[in-house]
Amino acid sequence: VPGITVLLLSWIITLYTLWQMVEMHEMVPGKRFNRYHELGQQAFGKKLGLYIVVPQQLIVEVGINIVYMVTGGQSLQKVHETVCGECKPIRLTYFILIFAAPQFFLSQLPNFNSISAISLTAAVMSL
Repeated sequence: VPGITVLLLSWIITLYTLWQMVEMHEMVPGKRFNRYHELGQQAFGKKLGLYIVVPQQLIVEVGINIVYMVTGGQSLQKVHETVCGECKPIRLTYFILIFAAPQFFLSQLPNFNSISAISLTAAVMSL
């Protein structure tokens, strides 16, 4: 019940902020706000807007990345256990590192538009 409540609350907050962004997208004539920090700067001022919006965005981004890495590591571990049931068990930490290695490599590439296999890699990693 607490998990469902938190997920529902997160969904409501996300929907509300999306609605705010849509409504405020062209609030000032001639200027478009395409990013949340731009809206924060308009609403709270140049400095205070960044101090309010950016930490919240970073907390969400880091949290999502941690969950993504752990879930990916757990998925790799389950595949390993399924394929090789008689093998010696490997710690989850190693699977997380194995999952993180290609992501770290791909994050260092300068331009994803010039890489034709990036969509295939992303699809495989998502599965």
